[in-house]
Amino acid sequence: MEEGFTRKEQLVGAFLLVLLIFTMVTLLVIAQGKGWFQPQNTYLVKLKQGYNLRQGSLVKMFNAEIGKVSAMGITQTLGRPQVEVTIKVAKEYADLIRQDSVAEVVSPTLIGSEYLEISPGSSGYPKIEPYGAIPSRERKSVTEYLAEIVTQETVQKVKLTVDNVAQLSEQLKNDEKAILEAVNRVNQVLASLTEGRGTMGMLLMQKDLYARLMTGLDHLDKFLVEAKGLLVDFRPMAVDLQGFTKAINQEIEPLRAIVRNIKSGSEELPDLMEAATDTARSAKETMDAIKANPLIRLTAPKGAKSQSIHVAPRTLP
Repeated sequence: MEEGFTRKEQLVGAFLLVLLIFTMVTLLVIAQGKGWFQPQNTYLVKLKQGYNLRQGSLVKMFNAEIGKVSAMGITQTLGRPQVEVTIKVAKEYADLIRQDSVAEVVSPTLIGSEYLEISPGSSGYPKIEPYGAIPSRERKSVTEYLAEIVTQETVQKVKLTVDNVAQLSEQLKNDEKAILEAVNRVNQVLASLTEGRGTMGMLLMQKDLYARLMTGLDHLDKFLVEAKGLLVDFRPMAVDLQGFTKAINQEIEPLRAIVRNIKSGSEELPDLMEAATDTARSAKETMDAIKANPLIRLTAPKGAKSQSIHVAPRTLP
C-alpha cells in the first residue's frame, strides 16, 4: 500500500519550489543587467606590456563601455614576448571595429583604473572578424609626453617669460629707494595722527570733540521728544479748526446765493432798461400824435406864458 505525502511535506516542497523559482528569476535579472546573455565578439590585442590591465578591465569607445577584458597572457611572437589581451565586445558594436581601428591603454590621472580604448574604424576599411587582432598603439611614457610639451616654441615662451621677470626685478630694484621713501612718509603721517599733531591729529585724538557730539545728540533727542508732544497737543486744535472752517463755509453759502442772484439780475438789467426806453419812446410818439389832432388841440388848455427871469445886479462891496 503506497503512502502519499503528508500536508507538512507538501508545504515544504511548495516552499522549496517557490524559493527555486525566485532564485532563478533573480539570476536571470542579474545576468541580463550584467550582459551575460548578450551576444559578444572576441578580439585579441597585443601589447609590449600589461600597463596594469587585469581581467574585468573595461573596454571603451568614445569613452563609453562596449566590453571587458576576459583574459590576459604572455605569448612569443618572432622570439619576442608580448602581452596578449583577449577582449569581449558587444556584437552590436562589431561594425565599428575595422582594420584602421587602434587599441590603446588609457590611464586615468588620479581616480580610476586603466582601461582599453578602441578608436572607431572608417567605413572604407573591412571589419575585423571575431578572434582577429586589433592593431595597438603603445602608451606614451612620461618622457615622451614631456618631449611633446617641451617644444622649441615652448622653450622660447619660457625664455621670454624669464627675461620679463628679470627685467621686472631689475626695475623694482631701481625703484626700491622711492618705495622705501613712500613707506617712510606713510609711517610719519601715521605717527603724527597717533600723537595728535596737526589738524587731523587733533581732530582724531581730541576726546572733547566726541563728548560734544554726544551732548549734541542728547539735545537732539530731547527736542524730538518735545516736538512729538507738541504734535500730540496740536491734533485736537486741528480738529476744532476743521469744524470752525466747516461752520464758516455753511454761513457763507447764503451770501454766495445772494451774490449769484445779484449777478443774474445785473445780467438782465440792460434788457429791462432797453424795454423801458422803448416804452417811453412809444408814449412820447403817442402824445405827439394826440396833440397834432385839431379837435384835441382846440380843446386843450393853453399853457402859461413863459416869463423872463430878471436878476438884479449885485454890487461888490
